[in-house]
This record gives sequence, structure tokens and C-alpha cells, in this order.
Amino acid sequence: MSGAPLDIRGYQGRQDLAPLLAFASRSFAARAPLNGCWHPGDILWELKPDYDRPHRVRMWLSGEDIVAVTMFPASNQLWLEIHPDFESDLPPDIIARAERSATRAAQSSLSIRALENDTRRTGALEALGYTQSGPESVCFRIDLTKDLPAAPLPAGYRLRDSIGIDAAARAKAHRDAWDDLSEIGLPDARSTFFEDVYRGLAAAPGYDPSLDILVVAPDGTLAANAVCWADAASGIAVFEPVGTHAQFRKRGLTKLAMQEALRRVKARGHREARVSTAHFNKPAIAAYTGAGFTLYDRWHWWTKPLA
Repeated sequence: MSGAPLDIRGYQGRQDLAPLLAFASRSFAARAPLNGCWHPGDILWELKPDYDRPHRVRMWLSGEDIVAVTMFPASNQLWLEIHPDFESDLPPDIIARAERSATRAAQSSLSIRALENDTRRTGALEALGYTQSGPESVCFRIDLTKDLPAAPLPAGYRLRDSIGIDAAARAKAHRDAWDDLSEIGLPDARSTFFEDVYRGLAAAPGYDPSLDILVVAPDGTLAANAVCWADAASGIAVFEPVGTHAQFRKRGLTKLAMQEALRRVKARGHREARVSTAHFNKPAIAAYTGAGFTLYDRWHWWTKPLA
């Protein structure tokens, strides 16, 4: 879509959050059936809990509407999303700016994430000198218009949501799931999700404690958890994050938390739910397929050497 020059600026604080979430919802819906880089829930999770400070997020605006967004997860890696109406015009400009930024950071290459099925985006990257360099993550979805699978709770276990939950306990449940990732080759992983982070997330627009589901073990331990983000505008929900306490793994508890959240967003009229994970995370992949999700796309890195 051609027209007047676009404004370009960085994310400065909470005043930019609502427009950024609106963009994520619009682009996520417009790109269907392809996945999108960011669902509103993904944005809220990525920026947590400091929504009031600047972030390394750059936005392209047409009038008051954001039409493209970039984020650097590392100084030599780029995530981007472009509304389909602007896809034909923007990639060279966006990528040239990203390359200059990586060069200023003394990087010898830039890697950009793209979906396997997004041939329009990968074709644009190829034309700009990028080649596919490796896997990044895998994408799953489930059709909520159909009957949902359901599994019984093990004896003594129960489900609860996060309405009225103790913030310190909810934060600890997350750390208990993410402080031990040795089974996927990350023995030194440590979570920084403490009480203040949870409180910041819980105060964000879009966080719904009734969709933050936990499995409680017979001894009271919060054994598994799954945060589901609803988006009525697109009709698509996303899970981020999902995890199980290291001492309670391989019992199907993640599946139970997710299935309860799926039941709730289905009741709200959502038509689909999605979840992604690292391509090497076999336990998560097994949990998602066990909950009824099917693999439908893969993210890959595309890399270009920088002079």
C-alpha cells in the first residue's frame, strides 16, 4: 500500500502500549491463517513489567495507526511484523535500518526470523541477500470450534485460576518451572520472575487472572501453570508462558492446565488458540500435542553477513 511517508519512532512508555497492542491484534488477524510475530499477549509478556520505560522496539506509523514493528532480542537478531497491507513497501527500508543498527553494535551479521510458510516474507529476505541459517521455534494451534479433548485430574490434584492468588506464590510457581531446564539442555537457566514482575504483569491491560491456570498438587504445591491471553478482536488466544515444576513433570499436568484455559476461552467465543516453543523443546512439544494442538508452521532464522 503506497501513500504518504510513514512516521518512525521508538517505544517510549505506556502511552505507546495501547496502540502497540492494537497493532498486534490487527496484524495477527490479518495474517491468518499464517502465524503472526506478536499476539497482544506476546507483546505484554515481552515488555513485562516495565511498560512505562523505553524499549528497543521501533514502530512505523501511518497516521495514528502502527503498521510495522521491530524488536531486537539480541543485537544481531531481529523480530519484525508488518501489516499485510504494507508488506510490499516496507521490508527493504526496515531491514536496511536494522542492518545499520547491527553494524553500529559491531555485529558481523544480522539474523531475521521468518515463518516457513510465509513465502512472501522469505522471498523478500532472499532478494535482500539473506539465506536460511537454522531453526528457531515451532508453532502449534487448536481449533476451538470443535470438541475439545479432556483428561481427568490425577487423584488429589485440582485446578485453580489466579483470581485472588498470593503474588509471591504465583511468582514462585513460575520460577519453579523455569529454574530447572536441564532436560532441554539448559541446566543454568534461571528465572527472574519475582513478585514485583508478577504484579507488573497482573496490572497490564489484557492480563486476565481467570485465564492464568494452575494445577495444585495434593500437598498444595503449585505444580503447573499456563497463562492464556485472550483477544476478542481476532478471536485467537495464545499461551505464554507454560511450565511445570521440576518435581512434577511427566504427569500430564501442563496439558490439564492448558485444557482448562482452552475451555474458558472457547466459552468466550474464541475460535482458535496457539502456542509456540523452541524447536528443541521436546517435552513442551509432547505436552502441546497431548493437549490437542497440531503443528502448523516453523520459525527459521535467515542470516546475512554485514560488510
